[in-house]
Amino acid sequence: MLVAPFFKPPAATWFISTPDWHHNYKFVKSRPIKGEIKTVTIKRDACGYLWICFSVEKEPPTPELPRTGNAVGLDFGLKDFLVTSDGDRIQAPEPLQESLEEVQDLHKELSRKKRGSNNRKKAKRRLVRKYRQIDNQRKDFHFKLARRLFSRYDVVCIEELNVGAMKELWGRKVSDLGFASFVKILEHVAQKEGKEVRKIDRWFPSSQTCSDCSHRYEDLSLEERTWTCEECGSLHDRDLNAARNVLERALSSAEAGVRPSGAAARVARSS
Repeated sequence: MLVAPFFKPPAATWFISTPDWHHNYKFVKSRPIKGEIKTVTIKRDACGYLWICFSVEKEPPTPELPRTGNAVGLDFGLKDFLVTSDGDRIQAPEPLQESLEEVQDLHKELSRKKRGSNNRKKAKRRLVRKYRQIDNQRKDFHFKLARRLFSRYDVVCIEELNVGAMKELWGRKVSDLGFASFVKILEHVAQKEGKEVRKIDRWFPSSQTCSDCSHRYEDLSLEERTWTCEECGSLHDRDLNAARNVLERALSSAEAGVRPSGAAARVARSS
């Protein structure tokens, strides 16, 4: 960690000096700092970048997204990142898969460098920066998707995820899609915008339960993408049916004024 004095000149450019006073680092303020600054910490990360971290006191943020009174259920998957109870199918980028060849080359380059050498440190830094770029691409998609969902809905209903078990079944793709990190971002945006994320028990058989009559098809396999209910004859898309069940389960004790939206509302009225 670097601990250094700082000052703010008239222009929006700050200068930081390292303890040995041999280097100056120029910092351009890209946006105003809101609130009263309490502490300033300067750090260097594994990529070699310097970060100025401000701790401030400020009023809670004012929500920017409109209130809609709508709720939606989400089903996570590998073919479709999300299927909503309204019938929307959302695809997600796979930044690691797209950059896999480059990442493998960087790993090979690192393995060829002598341990403790400056060349090895440089190779390691290039690899870390590539992983940082991949992570930033994933987070950018997650934040944009979370805000898009909360611009349409006040309540987003999801299942608790057993990410460890999912990784055992499907491996690297689960990490590349970033289900767990998306849920954290979804909760963060919900708190900031005065919205809500509701979770249901991971053991609830959302895919096996008919969203029309609640009959359970216990022999449903992972390979079956559609199935017909033996009780009422409804033909179900596996993921859409699961999303509707997640919504109904989460709203079973919902407050007044929150309603399913779109196709999910039509299903609720007809059942």
